[in-house]
Amino acid sequence: MSNVIESVDLTLYGCPMHYIKAREILSKMAQDQAIIFKINNGDAVEDVMKSLRQDGQDCEIESTQSLTTTVKVIKRI
Repeated sequence: MSNVIESVDLTLYGCPMHYIKAREILSKMAQDQAIIFKINNGDAVEDVMKSLRQDGQDCEIESTQSLTTTVKVIKRI
C-alpha cells in the first residue's frame, strides 16, 4: 500500500513545465510512494498522465473540479 506524501499544485505551469516539475519531484521520492498533483483541466491532464505513464509510473484521476483535476501518482521506477 502506498502512502501519499504530499499534494503539489502544478496549475501555475504550462506545457511542458508541469510534466518537468512532476518528474523532478518524483525523482526525489522512494519507490511505491504516492503523491497528488493538482493540474489544470484540459490537455494538461492527459499530457502529464501520458508522459508519467511512459516513464513507468502509475497514474489515476482522483477528482475533477470546474478548473482543476487531482491526479494520484505512485512512483514505480
